[in-house]
Amino acid sequence: MKQYRIAIVEDDADYSAFLAECLNKYGQEKGLFFNIKSFTKGESFLDNYRQIYDLVFLDVDLGKNFLNGMETAEKLRVIDSMVLLIFVTNMPQYAPDGYNVDALDYCLKPISYSNLSVKLDKAIKVLSQRKGTPIKIKDKKGTRIVSSSDIMYIEVMGHDLIFHTTDEIIESYGGLSEKEAELSSSDFARCSASVLVNLSFVKGLYGDEIAIGDERIRIGRSKKKAFLDQLNTFLGG
Repeated sequence: MKQYRIAIVEDDADYSAFLAECLNKYGQEKGLFFNIKSFTKGESFLDNYRQIYDLVFLDVDLGKNFLNGMETAEKLRVIDSMVLLIFVTNMPQYAPDGYNVDALDYCLKPISYSNLSVKLDKAIKVLSQRKGTPIKIKDKKGTRIVSSSDIMYIEVMGHDLIFHTTDEIIESYGGLSEKEAELSSSDFARCSASVLVNLSFVKGLYGDEIAIGDERIRIGRSKKKAFLDQLNTFLGG
């Protein structure tokens, strides 16, 4: 199941909860998992910001004495030019200003699920077209090239490397440490001596196990602290 990280920056608690509810409904319908984090102020959203989000819903009017949505977006674009941005507003006159901060779209309040679904279709289409790092995988027939964003995890079995991707399982050979170094700039972390995990596919943490897709993978005792530190950093914690 493909996972996306979404931030909601909205000072109205009811609207924030409604957006999260709609996102989860959309995810269930489309077979997607949304990791959602909510913020009530632009300042708290930007404080210690990490480039971990795929999509941000940003209210234009965030209240008096605080950064408004446009100001927040301008500061966001200085540190993250890639994250998709959708404004939420009851003031349609501000919609053209969104082009100045490369906003994907805007949702006009009151928001309906059907209207939001159209915006999400557009966002998911853009995100699905973004590719990760090309990775060479040698199998019995030759060399395959797979995007790192499609690799859920890699495990060692005997002398083989097994690549579990979103579409298939590829048997290869080589060292896991070599692949770990190759993927060091991507969101991969070693959860045990024999498994390297793409953090974007982690759906949950259950004691000494993590959930990836329909599978549970055990976290090695010696790797647990480092892995959880990397996972928390990835999730913005």
